[in-house]
Amino acid sequence: MGFDDFSKLKTSLTIVATNLTIGKPMYFSEGEIIRPDGETIRLFKKNFHSNNQMEIRISFEKEIRDRVINFGRTHEAQEVSNDINRHSLRTYEILFSRAEEGILKNPTPLKGDYQINITAAVMGDGYIQQPGLIVSGRVSGLMGTDDSKRDVWSGMVAGMKWALFIGLMTAFVSVAIGVIYGVTMAYFGGWIDSAMSRVHEVFVSIPMIPLLIVLSALYKPSIWNLIFIMCLLYWTGPVRTVRSMAFQIKEETYVEAAHALNASNSRIIFKHMLPQLIPYSFASMALAVPGAIVAEASISLLGLGDASIVTWGQILHSAMSNSAILKGLWWWVVPPGLMIALVGMTFAFLGFSMDKILNPKLKTR
Repeated sequence: MGFDDFSKLKTSLTIVATNLTIGKPMYFSEGEIIRPDGETIRLFKKNFHSNNQMEIRISFEKEIRDRVINFGRTHEAQEVSNDINRHSLRTYEILFSRAEEGILKNPTPLKGDYQINITAAVMGDGYIQQPGLIVSGRVSGLMGTDDSKRDVWSGMVAGMKWALFIGLMTAFVSVAIGVIYGVTMAYFGGWIDSAMSRVHEVFVSIPMIPLLIVLSALYKPSIWNLIFIMCLLYWTGPVRTVRSMAFQIKEETYVEAAHALNASNSRIIFKHMLPQLIPYSFASMALAVPGAIVAEASISLLGLGDASIVTWGQILHSAMSNSAILKGLWWWVVPPGLMIALVGMTFAFLGFSMDKILNPKLKTR
């Protein structure tokens, strides 16, 4: 294992483990590390007993802490060693530091190759299956790993795909339904307009989070169910604005000419009125994307999202469930939050720009 400096490790070695699946009955294990300077440190020596097949995980941070601190004390000045609080020391910093004075107070990284030897044996009819060493933290990948050894960068890339899919799909379907609904209300007017307005008010008053909580209790959370619910509730956004714009379009001379030529209602709505609202529709879609992305992240953060896919909300939910902030794993929390904000701001600015470009009343010059 190559090593350059502490900044690549951070708290990465708080969970360095060997995974060993044992049968029965008694299991023995011990490990040591050979440093580039020739020093050998006995890491751990453990015994386990089990009658059933199980997975054993040995944490270096917990198991070797006392041995590594004692190693550091042997090379530190006596007065410094007595003044330092043991609980403030970081095991991995001592383990990968030069064996010299200052190893406890101001450790200097020891560059080179480290060899970790792990020996395991079973007494009786048991067996050892798929042993391995796992190193987590910033030592792996562009953004490091979480405490389950999953690459955060890979999760960010996969989350981008789902964020754009959820945002664009929800925005397209909901705005399309809302625009058609608003135009229909304005075109027919009268009791039809009143009845459709009451339906619109019912859907506006439905809270999404409580509805999703109930549905998640009845059905397995799915990304398609989430998109369906968001489309079911978000289509109400552009209705009022489209309705007021359609009232003006309805009085235009080309619409009256279409009536005089005995054109059907559907032809007038889809051929003559809706094309006039396409610029507003595109701007509304761009503005609706951030809302859908943030809604998915919020729902996933509450544990109501689809656990079978990787989204930024799921990454934040895993970080929250595993106390990433308390453990100091900031790279597990900050990147997903920044990406949600960055993508949301990008589409919001795009929507504002399109609204100014496509709406003549908002043009400044």
